[in-house]
Amino acid sequence: MQIVGKSESVATILSVLFFLSVILVRSVFGAAAPANFEQEWSKLIAAAKQDGTLAIASGGAPSRQYRPVMDAFTKKFGVNIEVSTGNATDTVNRLLAERKGAKYTVDVALISSRESNQRLLPSGSLVPLTPLLIHPEVVDMSAWYRGRHWYADKASSYVLIYHGSKEDQYESWYNTEKVKDAEISTIKKQTDYFDPRWKGKIAGQGMGDPSGIRQMIDSYFEPDRGQEWIRTYLLNAGVTFSDDRRILETWLVGGRFPFYAVATGSEELIALAKKGLPIKQVFFPKQLGVIRAGGSGCCISAFANAPHPNAAKLFINWFLSREGQTLTHTMIPNLDRSSLRNDIPVGEVVPEQRRAAGVEYAFPDADPKFGARQEEAQKWVYKIWESRQK
Repeated sequence: MQIVGKSESVATILSVLFFLSVILVRSVFGAAAPANFEQEWSKLIAAAKQDGTLAIASGGAPSRQYRPVMDAFTKKFGVNIEVSTGNATDTVNRLLAERKGAKYTVDVALISSRESNQRLLPSGSLVPLTPLLIHPEVVDMSAWYRGRHWYADKASSYVLIYHGSKEDQYESWYNTEKVKDAEISTIKKQTDYFDPRWKGKIAGQGMGDPSGIRQMIDSYFEPDRGQEWIRTYLLNAGVTFSDDRRILETWLVGGRFPFYAVATGSEELIALAKKGLPIKQVFFPKQLGVIRAGGSGCCISAFANAPHPNAAKLFINWFLSREGQTLTHTMIPNLDRSSLRNDIPVGEVVPEQRRAAGVEYAFPDADPKFGARQEEAQKWVYKIWESRQK
């Protein structure tokens, strides 16, 4: 029988303790957390400063709302940010044309999951995001909704969802000088929008607006609406459509079309209502509560062949950290979605978008199989929409 010496026993115990400590750290911060994060972080900041600039391709919401957040990043790290303007579709059209000619001008995408899945990913424009995540606050899964990261792509690796919209209600707006509260109170179900009293009075987002098509895709799967509801809404309800949010706001505020029945992205309308303009928001309950990754203010991705790779990696980690996500909550007025981080204040998130504690919601956008079903729904909606134009 071999007798193990005291020093060997101590060494063995220390080795076991060290191993357990490593396991504990990895369980808390995730396997991707580096052993010496501060040193790696400092090197990354220095390299990002050498890059000098960060180019972000964004859709509507980030280009309108995120400037204060971008300025905070520049002030903290000394890296300037260039953000695209316009809607997601136009931005992606330009980028794909550039990339076809081997011109690589952008680093990070703040683009809708629909555009990313249907156009950026198939064109090979994105790289997996997961290997870029190094910040302990980002890779700590306990800090995120239901203890995990949520991705909107089939591989669960490219399009990370950081903000989600809680949808357990339908949102509408009406002009209080043209429509009485008593009239609105008669709406009990979604088909009540088709009552003859509303014909010729409803304004709606066209299918050229990314949020407009998204609303119809969502409606395709909802028990309160469905295919026949979409067909009636688009073809027979007397709705006047526009792809321009400013025009829709003008119609509503001026009373030309006093009922905005299917509303989304209403931060501007909320601001106008607070200024005393004669418009009012109303909600109708849904049968099924879900979290959606709607619009361009939902998701973040990294471009292949990024011209400023270090600045991109720094921004992605900072933006998803507690500080970055807190700023999205506190610097954006009337925020109509909320971060999937659990450890930040609600800030400016509108009350109806604050997730209820202990409540679990369906999350179809994070289902890898849901993308194919969405594409099927989108084709069907566009077919109906195009028949309207004939």
